[in-house]
Amino acid sequence: MDLIRILLAIFLPPLGVFLQVGFGGAFWLNILLTLLGYIP
Repeated sequence: MDLIRILLAIFLPPLGVFLQVGFGGAFWLNILLTLLGYIP
């Protein structure tokens, strides 16, 4: 399970955060930062 969680966190950071902390402030912050990183 830990290997899957690590791979998901590398390729899909918001999913890795969701699996660790759930739908909290950290999840939404990670979504925002990921979108800002993908969209220059």
